[in-house]
Amino acid sequence: MLLIKKKIKSITIIESWFAKEKVLENGIIHYRQAHKPLGLHPVPFDTLISDLTIEEEEIALNYSKNCRYEIRRAQRDGVTCEYKVGSDITLEDITEFCNFFEEFWNSKGIVYTEKDKLFDEIQQYVKVGAFAMAMAFIDSKKIVYHTYIMDKDIVRLYQSASKFRVDESIPHTQVGMANRYLHNQDMLYFKQLGKTQYDWGGAGHSEEVESITKFKESFGGTPITMYNGEEVVGIKAKLYHGMVEVISKITK
Repeated sequence: MLLIKKKIKSITIIESWFAKEKVLENGIIHYRQAHKPLGLHPVPFDTLISDLTIEEEEIALNYSKNCRYEIRRAQRDGVTCEYKVGSDITLEDITEFCNFFEEFWNSKGIVYTEKDKLFDEIQQYVKVGAFAMAMAFIDSKKIVYHTYIMDKDIVRLYQSASKFRVDESIPHTQVGMANRYLHNQDMLYFKQLGKTQYDWGGAGHSEEVESITKFKESFGGTPITMYNGEEVVGIKAKLYHGMVEVISKITK
């Protein structure tokens, strides 16, 4: 289990990832992908898990035929990968990723307005050594980013962004193959770090994410249901949480 804590007006806010049991602390607790329903009104979260304890060759055997082909093609095209983990990640690295992520969303015609929030969030994970960045390059040009949240055993895909619509000089097919290659290399990299599970960060069934889920499924992960939820523990936390809810209703 991974716990990220911060204080707001003396109230402890806890982000709990991959919990198997309740967090026994006072505060406002946000359960993220708990292994069982925890907190009030837990919401199911479907994802895919790839087993990193098996041999490297076995990992690849779980991929679809087309997936393996695109990975080999990307390797022949000279795609290279780079990683930064925990304290190796600098403020400049975070800034560069946030700018890349903003550009990625803007290329979809969506104005991204949470760059500052994203920067602060990543900083929190970096401080406790729970964040990783993976990057794919073609001809020294950075074209794909993956970011991850990690605990002792699990590495969870957090964000994925690319130059798919941004740089017209790079063919879309090449970006797609580089993305596949990076996922493959990511799994092998985190396996070497001793992680046992590669969490694909969600496998939704709605129409808008159907193609993304099919892409993830081509790597042969096992479907699993986890749970998101919230719990408010302690008088001070409950008073603060109630006040925030009232203000939110008034200002709507």
